[in-house]
Amino acid sequence: MVEIECPHCDEGIELEDDVFGLFDCPHCDEEFSWEDDEDISNGHTTNPPVISGVKIGIGIVGSVLLLSVIFYVWLMGQMGCMTACS
Repeated sequence: MVEIECPHCDEGIELEDDVFGLFDCPHCDEEFSWEDDEDISNGHTTNPPVISGVKIGIGIVGSVLLLSVIFYVWLMGQMGCMTACS
């Protein structure tokens, strides 16, 4: 026997070891499913990729450097115009 909690009312329910599928809770009469742990673990589930902190840090540093270069080029263009335009 295995004892589980109803996902609806959290009351204890005893099930036979080898039974799986849909059941009605004897306490609240709500339907719930009980699956074999092996069936769940053998399923092909994929987790979304996790972006590491290092990759995020590299992206931030790269963005700051790129914006710095763009600002420097713009600033030099403005200063060049000030000396050439006067």
